[in-house]
Amino acid sequence: MGSVLRNLRPDRNAKGTGTTVTERSQAQADVDRFWSRFGWWVSGVWIIFLIYPTLTLLQEDFPVALRVIGLSLILVYAAAYLRGYGRFSWTVGHGGSSSFEAYAYFGTMAAIMFASIPILHDGALGLLPFLTSYSAFLLKRKVMYVTYAVALILSFGLPLAYGVFLQQLFLTGLNVMLMVIYFVTSGTIRRAVAADMIKDEFLVLSEQERMARDVHDGVGHSLTALNLKAQLALRLLDEGEVQKARSEVEQLSELALMALDSVRTTVHGMARADLEGELQALACVCADSGIEFNVVGRAEAIPHELRSHVSWIVRESLTNVLRHAHASGVWVSLSEQMLSIDDDGDGLQNAKEGHGLRGMRERARLFGASCTVGESKLGGTSIRIDFGTTGVHS
Repeated sequence: MGSVLRNLRPDRNAKGTGTTVTERSQAQADVDRFWSRFGWWVSGVWIIFLIYPTLTLLQEDFPVALRVIGLSLILVYAAAYLRGYGRFSWTVGHGGSSSFEAYAYFGTMAAIMFASIPILHDGALGLLPFLTSYSAFLLKRKVMYVTYAVALILSFGLPLAYGVFLQQLFLTGLNVMLMVIYFVTSGTIRRAVAADMIKDEFLVLSEQERMARDVHDGVGHSLTALNLKAQLALRLLDEGEVQKARSEVEQLSELALMALDSVRTTVHGMARADLEGELQALACVCADSGIEFNVVGRAEAIPHELRSHVSWIVRESLTNVLRHAHASGVWVSLSEQMLSIDDDGDGLQNAKEGHGLRGMRERARLFGASCTVGESKLGGTSIRIDFGTTGVHS
């Protein structure tokens, strides 16, 4: 019964690489909304099996009043079962409900089943699968164990007590088999839900890492450029070049706006960089800093799917050069298979790998590329991103 409920749920594991925490949360909210509205209908399919105790009441020689009472109790039993699943089917796989209402429905069903034993005798076993299903999928594990123990006693005890064990062997076996199925299925669902929760936590951590990386790459670069511009403006003021200093200050304002836009796009998870525009902006920053900036190849050579990542890597690399390398020249080479960035600065000199290099390696890993950092033939540092194995071509 409960296994069918879970099988109708959408596969939360089947997601694309672009799935976000927000999208998964919305999808799960839609699932929960569906089960809160229609869970009773799905579980209602199994109500047809109440035909067995119903036929017992109709076929045996019972007084009319007793039949009416028995049929009424079966209707109440069915209503409690449907209402319970309708209200709490969203808890399937989440450890069971602690709600008093959920246990009230269960208690009502149990009371009706025990009350039916003096009337239906061994026929009361037809009510048992609904109780074991309810406890396995909707209630706490401890309650399920107690319910199973009582159900096993009744499954064997009632037929033996009324001397119909062989005649009811099929029904006894069916009850035991269903209990095993419920136990295994509910355990599998619980483990699957736990795995989903771990994946959700991983998505949250990945999103946090993405934001930290984007803030470092975008805002860090902008602040470096702002610092260089400010130093240049001060030097021009000291030299009496007021107009040139004014021009630099105006560019400072533009860079500040760019930094603000970078923060906004990062927060909204929409950070996208135009590689051609990035190269032009970096050329201007290098020119202001007295660094020769050379580009070999065209931005169009980079596969379109990778340009955003490549733009970030080039920006981060140039930021490191401006901050630490004391270089006089930078060479950026672009092709369909790889990106390389070389400078003629101080080189690594056994320096520890900082956040910037780790960020570049992480970005390369995200799209299946390899990142190699070493000594450049020009005397400084060489960074090579080989994305020929990513399977992406222009």
